[in-house]
Amino acid sequence: MEKIEEIDAMCERQKEDFLRRSSLTYLECCISLMLTHMSVEEVAAILERQAETLRELD
Repeated sequence: MEKIEEIDAMCERQKEDFLRRSSLTYLECCISLMLTHMSVEEVAAILERQAETLRELD
């Protein structure tokens, strides 16, 4: 039974790693898209506001 639990834990870690990498890739794509239509200053201001919102959730 221990092996099954080890495999389940390993699968969970792999899933979390995949979701983290996917999220980062998605965020990078969104930022790149924003930069094609907005100035760096505008994008930075938006991202700073979003970061503050996230910090408030903690």
